[in-house]
Amino acid sequence: RQGFTCFWRYTIPDTLAANIAESYDALIAATVALMPQTAPLMNLVRRMNIEKGHNAVLVPRMNSTFTVQTPTEGDELVSTSQYDLTSTTITPTLRALYVRLSSRAENYSRDNVMAFVSKELARAQGQDIDTDISAEFANLTNTDVGATSRNLRIADIRRARRLLLAVTPANGGPAPMPIYLVISPMQEELLLADGGALGQLSTAGTNTAPWVPDGLSKDLISNYFVGSWFGIPVFRDGYIVTAASAFSGGFFSKEAIMLAISKDWQVKVFEESSWIGPIIRSVADYNSGIPSYGQWGSEVLSNDTSP
Repeated sequence: RQGFTCFWRYTIPDTLAANIAESYDALIAATVALMPQTAPLMNLVRRMNIEKGHNAVLVPRMNSTFTVQTPTEGDELVSTSQYDLTSTTITPTLRALYVRLSSRAENYSRDNVMAFVSKELARAQGQDIDTDISAEFANLTNTDVGATSRNLRIADIRRARRLLLAVTPANGGPAPMPIYLVISPMQEELLLADGGALGQLSTAGTNTAPWVPDGLSKDLISNYFVGSWFGIPVFRDGYIVTAASAFSGGFFSKEAIMLAISKDWQVKVFEESSWIGPIIRSVADYNSGIPSYGQWGSEVLSNDTSP
């Protein structure tokens, strides 16, 4: 009636489950945006999307070379070059992340939850892709450089560059650009040490000599080192870990390694009566392999002893 005012009040619970459900699209966007920043290798190799309805990707490549003839005028061409193809098949592997978030996290604000969940999902997903790709370094067939029994040297990188640029036509020809060097943090330090960045202070630390001497060492440090060696971009990969007291990096053309993806990482949020809080499930289907010529890359070996 006239003069009567009615107020309705709605109370919406501010729970972690509700916040994540509301932020589903933002969660995916944040995770996808963060993943390339957590691991370098996914951006340094050839990527192939497997179409729906296919369970593998078949990558063809030339398995023969052509020969130019110099016939005499009037003579018939009697020799031919055989056109031959071979192929490599890469079959994806199903991956999954299953995360339960406790109700104890309900007191976190929405922004904090988004930051924590997105960052860790991106790190775990990026690490898995990165580790899968770096395992292919052992399958590169050009001559390994360095050795598991000693420190990595600048000369090893110089040699790897020459090996890739001198691949014979029968093995694919010179490795196509771009070419990358991916090494562990320890291998990076070994190269820095071999470049002269060892410092000049005495054991007592009482003299006045500079820690980094002038010249090559100073230039390396000022440029943060991870720039390029001999024109080849260098990337540090913290997910390359020691195995049997040795590190295995990679010196390779982008075309040498392929990441075949049937299903990129997808995130879904669920709630179940048996668990107090949201459940996050992330699923992907991919695998890596050497699709073309193995000589377009070399494994970079070193020990794990600090300089």
